[in-house]
Amino acid sequence: MKTICLIGGKLQGFEVAYLARKSGIQVHLIDRKNKPLIRNSVDKHFCFDITERPERLIELSRHSDAIIPTNENLDTLLFLKKIEPELRCPLLFDFTAYHTSMDKKRSRKYFKSIDIPIPSENPKNPPYFVKPPCMSSSKGARIIDNESELADIDDSMVVEEYVPGPVVSLEVVGDGNNFMIGQQTQVHIDQGHDCHRVTPMETDVNFREITHRLASNLSLKGIMDVEAILSPEGIRVIEIDARFPSQTPTVVYHSSGVNLLEWLMGTFAGKIRENKLLPVGKQCNYEHLMASDGKLIPVGEHVLSGGDDYRQFHESKGLEIFKCKGKKPIYTLISSGTTWHEMFDKRKKAIQLIKSDMKQ
Repeated sequence: MKTICLIGGKLQGFEVAYLARKSGIQVHLIDRKNKPLIRNSVDKHFCFDITERPERLIELSRHSDAIIPTNENLDTLLFLKKIEPELRCPLLFDFTAYHTSMDKKRSRKYFKSIDIPIPSENPKNPPYFVKPPCMSSSKGARIIDNESELADIDDSMVVEEYVPGPVVSLEVVGDGNNFMIGQQTQVHIDQGHDCHRVTPMETDVNFREITHRLASNLSLKGIMDVEAILSPEGIRVIEIDARFPSQTPTVVYHSSGVNLLEWLMGTFAGKIRENKLLPVGKQCNYEHLMASDGKLIPVGEHVLSGGDDYRQFHESKGLEIFKCKGKKPIYTLISSGTTWHEMFDKRKKAIQLIKSDMKQ
């Protein structure tokens, strides 16, 4: 049995652990916390700080097939880059691509250099869309409808034109020369501009070409997801993230059958080949619902980060439910079926199971 070692026990780690379980891969987690969020979703948890105990990380690498950073702590990532030559297994992370993607202003400069369509920056007239400059956080992102409100915005924030339309995502995995592109998904955004639901959709050929161009010009050796808006005027790329994403890979797996973790591990085994467009196979609905005052309220995924424990609550054919314990319980529903009707029947069953749990 293969074994992977994750560094970081929150949402990215949960995603990789989930896909690893589907592939029969054992998961070891390194997290400095005694009780990381996903401790009950992995096979083993090693509690230590890799920056303080590098020799222990090196020893674990001897017994792992790959190490995957599943956090966005810059000090931790820089330390991993430094220690990478001493590790005894591949570190599945592209530090160069991440350097570009982690800074939205740096990303915009890269987009412009290869003629990628993007929202205009610092537009003259509202509405404006304001977002944080670094990492993949949506904290602080909002729409501003009048110019006077811009005076209260921190100078570090990115100010773009507001572009209406559905938000879509597409993953790409590369070995530096060849690139495999996954299936497009729609990212349903809540009022806080966080993702609360993901569904599959047919891949836009133009978006696929743009994604390939973004990866090839970075000589991507790892995984990256590209987010864009399907505006009335065409595709507008809003960001790239060169790290393992959360939520969308699960939908890709259930809809197309492609396991992006297997693709990523294939990058270091010479198994990456240019692939054809992936059609939607099964329908899938991935969403988060919070129990509050006897009701189920859609919430963004980052609310889960404040939880105490995230583990499987129910599993049956076409339906999985995970429960995150905290101040208020949050349930993650993954329902799938060959048709929308079958998929929504699974979702109805999930709601019934959750409501029964809420009464206990």
